[in-house]
Parts: sequence; structure tokens; C-alpha cells
Amino acid sequence: MTLDDLLARFAALCVTAGLDLREGQELIVSAPIEAQPFVGHVAETAYRAGAPLVTCLYEDPALIRARFDHGVDEALDRAAGWLSDGVVKAYEGGAARLYVYGPYPDLLTGVAPERIGRMHAAMAAASAAEGAFTADLRVNWCAVPFVTQSWARIVYPALPIAEATDKLWDDVFDVVRVKSADPVAAWRDHLAVLEARRQRLQALGLSALHFVGGGTDLMVGLAEGHQWVGGRSRAANGAVPVCNFPTEEVFTCPHRDRVDGRLAASRPIALGGIVIDGLVVTFRNGIAETIEAREGQEMLEGLLSGDAGARRLGEVGLVPCNSPVARKDVLFYNTLLDENAANHIAFGQSYSACIEAGRDREAAGANASALHIDCMFGHDAMDVDGVLKSGERRAIMRAGDFVLD
Repeated sequence: MTLDDLLARFAALCVTAGLDLREGQELIVSAPIEAQPFVGHVAETAYRAGAPLVTCLYEDPALIRARFDHGVDEALDRAAGWLSDGVVKAYEGGAARLYVYGPYPDLLTGVAPERIGRMHAAMAAASAAEGAFTADLRVNWCAVPFVTQSWARIVYPALPIAEATDKLWDDVFDVVRVKSADPVAAWRDHLAVLEARRQRLQALGLSALHFVGGGTDLMVGLAEGHQWVGGRSRAANGAVPVCNFPTEEVFTCPHRDRVDGRLAASRPIALGGIVIDGLVVTFRNGIAETIEAREGQEMLEGLLSGDAGARRLGEVGLVPCNSPVARKDVLFYNTLLDENAANHIAFGQSYSACIEAGRDREAAGANASALHIDCMFGHDAMDVDGVLKSGERRAIMRAGDFVLD
């Protein structure tokens, strides 16, 4: 099949298995301008599925860079809140959302981290209401990767750009199962595995998770009434989307005050045009008390000072070290893929789906923040124990792989 054939197949998978788009639903797409051919396939599939309107909000990296190079300093503290207000209005009317994530890791090379942090803080504040809809699964949404030349250049720097782009597309198509003889059947089987794993973890009624290995020794207490989520999640509108393509994780909600110990990141965090690498964080009573990194520390410190919940955790996810993404043995510099290669936590906002319905989120220990930043720390030498309320321990993972299954 040609690249365009595979893109069409991927688009169809995103709209159906990913979004579970319903007849009569509008669709809002966010995508880099490079993704126009792919978005065209998305629109075609969505309209055939009964969408009355498909709207794409394109992102142009040249405009982002121009803001830093030529805009007045105060421009960094501005964001198009009116645009987010419009998206919220569309959500209230029942629209679904597809995030086509095509990163530009080298876009902001040479820009001071403090200036980048200001832009992200402004964007997070302006889009807080919009983000709450997706965090609370009030609408069906899905985030999917798209290969940009900038991203391919970072992942495969030794290859000519055309070869690097083709190779990265091969990686993406593999891990999202597009090349399977029957992608829909492949996803159905995979989601069944995740659902069985989710049910086993839920049945344990854990109080905490203890991670040891790869420089990490971290105890993560779990929120009261926490719910394990993996694969499909039921949105408030009745749709059952897969929120991330690919997805290899099962995840739940930490207690915001019960995280203690040392976390050593196993993969870089690519965020907003810069890379945070060599990250080590020490937690005490739920708060990231000390943060050290070889690269990008100032940027991360700035982001995590944005609000009261930013230095606390909102998610903890378990991923086996033999997942399809991990088996690639590639640093993707893209959280959408890298979080599906390793155990991870997320600073900031908790997901409502990870708290038992009807519980008060704050009383349960869930976190609230305008941010949600994933950090990978899983390792093939990592052991994970589940701690029951009685203090008894159950082996969950050994040497990076599940033993609970």
C-alpha cells in the first residue's frame, strides 16, 4: 500500500475505533498544517459516518516561531481564549474532538525556556475550561500521532529527511496496528487484553503502588474510590472512545498527598519545542519537592509553578516493557508514543474517569491543575508491588513485565 492508502486506513480507524463518532456529531480536529492530506481522509470518513460538520483548527509552526522572534515581549502572555470559548460551545452542543499530534521538537531551539514557559502558562489558563471537558470525558475524544519532518529529524538524525520520515511512519503504523490484515480485529483483541488487566487491578482494591528499579524508589498512594482505566472509556454522551492511539497502558488516580520517594525518568519529555532530559524528582507528602534535570530544568520548573496542583500527581500508568512501542527500542521524543513504552506518572490534572462515580473528587484525593504533563520512568529492571489497605503486598510487575495476568 502507498503512504496515502495507509493514511486513509489510519484515518478510518481513528474515527471509528478511536473516536466512536456518532451519527449527527460534529467533529473538531486539531492538526499541524503538514497534516492536511490526513485530515482530508478524516473528514471523508467522518462525513460518511454521519457527521454534519467537520472543522479543523490548523497549527502553523512558522507562526509560533514568529511570535518569539518578532512579537513584543507581552505577546507571550496572551492566548486565544476566544477560540477555546468557541470549542467549549461546540462541546456543549455535542461535538467530538480529534487531536492530530504532529510535534515540532526543534521548533524553539535557541529560545529561552522562561519565555516558552510563559507561552504555555498563558495557553493552559486560556484553555482550562476546554480541557476540563476532555479530562472529565464529557465528550468523546482521541489523540493520534502524525509524522512531521521536524519530528522525524529528531528521532532519526542520521538519515536523510525523506528516509527518516518514511521510517518513522513505518514505526507509527506498526504500533497503531494499521498494517494488520484486519486493523479493527487487531484492536478488538488488544482492547480485550487491556480490559482483563484493568479488571484484575480493580479487583485488588489497592491502597498504593511501590515502584523500584532504574534509579526509582517511589511509593504512590491511590485516591479513595480510584478506578483503573485502560483501552476504551465511556464518555458522558454514551460514546466509548479510545482516547490515545496507540494505547498500551492501564492507569488510575494517585492521591495528591500520598506520593513519597525518588523518581528517575527513563525517557526524555518533549514539551513545547524543547526537551527535558535526565529528570530526577523527589516527592514528599505528594509534592515534587526537588526537581533536577540535565536539560530543560528551568522550563519544567516554570511550568510546575503555574498553579497549586502542578507539582502534584494526577495520573499513574502501568505499561509492560514488551509493549509494541517499547519493542521498537526508539526514543520517540513524543509523549503520545513514549508513555506507551514505559510506566509513567503525570503532573497536574486528574481524570474524572479514574474516580468512582458519585464521589467527591477533592475528598477522594484527586488533583486539580490546568496542566497535565506525562513523565516516563518505567524500566526493564523495574518491579512494582501493589500495597493493600492491610499492608499486604501483591506482585504486579517484575523486571518491567506484568506478573498479575
